[in-house]
Amino acid sequence: MQGNGFKISAVLAFVLLSLYYLFPTVQRTLDEREIAAMSEDEATAYREANYDDLQATRERSLNLGLDLQGGMHVTLEVGAAALIRELADDRTDETFDEALRIAQEQSLESRDNFVDLFVAAIEDVRPNTRLARYFRNASDEINARSSNDEVAAVLKVELEEAVTRATQIVRQRVDRFGVTEPSIQKQGSNRIIVEMPGVTEPQRVRNLLRGTAKLEFRLMPDPGQVAQVAQSLVAYVDEGEEAEADSAATETEAAPDSTAAGEDSTTALDVAALAEAEQEAESAVRDRQLSELLTIVPGQSVPYVGQVAVRDTAAVGAILRRPDVARLIPPTMDLLFSARPVEGLEEEAYWLLAVNDRVELEGDVVTDDGPDFAPFTNAPLVSLSMNTDGATRWAQLTGANIGRPVAIVLDGLVYTWPVIQSAITGGRTSIEGVTRTEAEDIVTVLKSGALPAPVQIVEERTVGPSLGQQAVTAGTRSLIIGFLLVVVFMGFYYRTAGLVAGVALVLNVLFIFGILAGFGATLTLPGMAGIVLTIGMAVDANVLIFERIREEMASGKTLKAAVQGGFEKALSAIADANITTFLIGVILYSFGLGPIQGFAVTLMAGIVTSLFTALVVTRLFLDYLVQGRGANVAFG
Repeated sequence: MQGNGFKISAVLAFVLLSLYYLFPTVQRTLDEREIAAMSEDEATAYREANYDDLQATRERSLNLGLDLQGGMHVTLEVGAAALIRELADDRTDETFDEALRIAQEQSLESRDNFVDLFVAAIEDVRPNTRLARYFRNASDEINARSSNDEVAAVLKVELEEAVTRATQIVRQRVDRFGVTEPSIQKQGSNRIIVEMPGVTEPQRVRNLLRGTAKLEFRLMPDPGQVAQVAQSLVAYVDEGEEAEADSAATETEAAPDSTAAGEDSTTALDVAALAEAEQEAESAVRDRQLSELLTIVPGQSVPYVGQVAVRDTAAVGAILRRPDVARLIPPTMDLLFSARPVEGLEEEAYWLLAVNDRVELEGDVVTDDGPDFAPFTNAPLVSLSMNTDGATRWAQLTGANIGRPVAIVLDGLVYTWPVIQSAITGGRTSIEGVTRTEAEDIVTVLKSGALPAPVQIVEERTVGPSLGQQAVTAGTRSLIIGFLLVVVFMGFYYRTAGLVAGVALVLNVLFIFGILAGFGATLTLPGMAGIVLTIGMAVDANVLIFERIREEMASGKTLKAAVQGGFEKALSAIADANITTFLIGVILYSFGLGPIQGFAVTLMAGIVTSLFTALVVTRLFLDYLVQGRGANVAFG
């Protein structure tokens, strides 16, 4: 055993470090079992009383992937059509609109770049059309003589940069939301894959991901004018005038937080929810009158159009976007839903409000924001601070419109509409009427920045905690069974040396989990498969060593010399096999996504620990038995 002091110290150090990093995971498991045994009220009180300790333990414990603890898998699609329309400024015409519509339809079934689809469509609609006429100001690289190919190249760069920027913003929002080890990756030309383990509030996450962070300050029109518009709308629609809703009129959600009633842009849910909302809207347009869907509240000092039940918001939005109905709304007026339901009603309903179409201030003047509380009521709110230009314009706006309500609009929803009492100087204002959670989410969206283009959720999968627990149980069972089978076989075939390999295998698994916990890696179901594979590879290294030792013993060498010779001659074969496999793991991690990366992480960690346990731990035990104890170790 002489000369093994450093090896013994290294093994003990790795054991202690692994136990140290795995202790929070054990503690978290015990806490969760204790909480599960409590009643609901007791569990809530316990979590509140020990919130800081539980949170600290969770942050330091081994991270579990989406497939092991549940969560959400979301595919976002950046609105390429909206981005192209924005780059064209106001130069669009019927040819442009038709080509954009065709490209959108084709993109549902094609994997081609959206820009290529748009260019092909516009050349089909009107041959020899020059794209430069629409995008001359989109970039300095486009001028009146630019060819369609040159314009397409610029648009592709703009789209790629928009997707990259959207990915960064989504990452910031998810990080601020507090998701442990999320996975956010670009896919194709305009899609983003987001995996969020442990998420238990899907609707909150949907709102967080697709919010464009478009903050606007708008004045509101005269309540009398709004009342007349509301009566005109109800009278026109209820008279049964024949006017079909256009196809875009039904592209909205059944929930009021989906989109503004008077805007063309929509935020999509998954296909099933969208189809359901369309069916409800179409049914309402055919079978119900506007007076049944919209409750007008007269005599208000605020320009309310009326109240709309949550189940009817999609139908009302569809009616208001009908071309014939939209003509009754003054061009200086937009109709938007409130972000929060009307208070004091038995049935949940939302305000439909009128705001001026002119935007007085935008979110780019806001320099700081954060959740806060009202000084007198202690109600949660979002505090906003403006830059010098914004503060000056805000003071002028409020000073010139005392007695008028001003709407604070975020992503097409009216969050608050206070009546201006006096000129507001200093560039300070707030968004009121929100819960603490909503205030935090609004701050998260604003601080992360505005998305360069709207995003839609085109696919969503939710893994429940119970399903994740089943995966943990199945993975753990396979790991234990595989481990026991390997240990039994090694003990049966290699006798005493096989039992030594079993002890080294236990430490190998301990080291793998310790590395994962220490480096903050995430354990996934494919990762557990990687651990099982690693167990087999670790045994393979021991098999090579033991066979070499048997060969040395067969040549007539002493047991001590055979052990030394066996390790030396097996080293090159073990190193070659493990290094090449490690490089494969690096490639898988670099180019793979989600489950593949989880497998690669545990594979690479397992290779490192397998080499260490086979060449160091096994050697230490054999040296102790052969040299220290003089035992006659059997190798089969």
